Amino acid sequence: MLNFKLLHIIFFCILLTWSVKTQQRFPTLIRSSLENEIIILSVDQPVYYPGDTIRIKVQRNSSSATAVATPILIMEETTLQSIGNNIFTATIPQACAPGPYRVRLRVKDAQGRRYIYATDCIVNVEEHQVIEQISKYVHIEPDSGGESPQSAVTLDRNQIRNLRVIFQRDSIRMGMGPQFVTIRTTVLLRDGITAQTFERRVLTFRSDNDPGRDYAMLVQYRRAYGPYAAIQSEEFAQVQISVDSLPNWAIIKINVEPDYTIKIGGYDRSNSYTRYFHVRGPKIEMGLSLGIPKVLYDTKAKDTIIYGNYSAMIRFYYVNEVTGHRFPVNLGIGTYGVNSPIDVNAGRGGFALSILFNVAEMTRMVGIDLSKSITAGLELAPFFPIKKKARFLLAAQVGISL
Repeated sequence: MLNFKLLHIIFFCILLTWSVKTQQRFPTLIRSSLENEIIILSVDQPVYYPGDTIRIKVQRNSSSATAVATPILIMEETTLQSIGNNIFTATIPQACAPGPYRVRLRVKDAQGRRYIYATDCIVNVEEHQVIEQISKYVHIEPDSGGESPQSAVTLDRNQIRNLRVIFQRDSIRMGMGPQFVTIRTTVLLRDGITAQTFERRVLTFRSDNDPGRDYAMLVQYRRAYGPYAAIQSEEFAQVQISVDSLPNWAIIKINVEPDYTIKIGGYDRSNSYTRYFHVRGPKIEMGLSLGIPKVLYDTKAKDTIIYGNYSAMIRFYYVNEVTGHRFPVNLGIGTYGVNSPIDVNAGRGGFALSILFNVAEMTRMVGIDLSKSITAGLELAPFFPIKKKARFLLAAQVGISL
């Protein structure tokens, strides 16, 4: 009994020594009708890529065995060829989907009977994850949008909801492998506040016009990467932009960049594709404006009035239907020259019509992004005080638009 255990220990040590000398070894017990034998399959690399050459070695522990053993690689369009000395080779096709591929063993005994054995030998194929330049294969349809918030293209709500990211798969260079992509859609209100952000993780790769390969890749990535489990095969070519709500004149920012949670490497800010769109709203907008006017000229200066420091106006704005910018001149009506919006009495404050030239809006039109709520400029106001003569006022004003 002791000798039997010793033989097992020696045999295990021999197998362990063999496994150290090569990267991957897989012993398989072969049982035919006349003889039993252990055959060891070994591969020369733990991981292969499309285009690599596989070398599988068959080692037999019996020099007197009569059975013929041939490995079979379960990989489409791939056949192992013998190059002598029990070594078999094959080239992995460029179109091979990533994943594990099992090697089986076909045995033909001395009587010509054939047997197929399952083995633990695995050929692991991984994808080349070389990041392609996003701008080479990504664009947005049916409108490509603006490259900055100032050049944003104005679309109505239905047009916004029809936007889609298109992957020009033929523009991905050969050998680049799958492209893991994050599509981030942000809805920005007029004042610059982020209202919503939507994120999709999808993938695409160079097309070889084979739907079967597309489906095989889809299955492999669903299994391998959790964030990609929800992708559909049609999303290899295009992805619909989805948003919940679209406020008037909001800015839609669509950013496409590599998914760096999958690709291990440095973040490259230049490798991205970003476009901007305005959500079309009404041409005439109405809002409340609170201001601090400073009277520069009064046509009835001899009729003395003590002006307060505040004004409260309902203002009407004309909005450019192409750019979404408010016209810098707007009209208002409300209280003027008061200490509070409702503090109107004889000799102090009153009501006014207002024509305001908003210099702050002019700066936004030329790309200087001040807060959207700030107003500053010159104001011409027909003023109607209580128990005083009406007059025209020229004033400088700063304020906020609500």
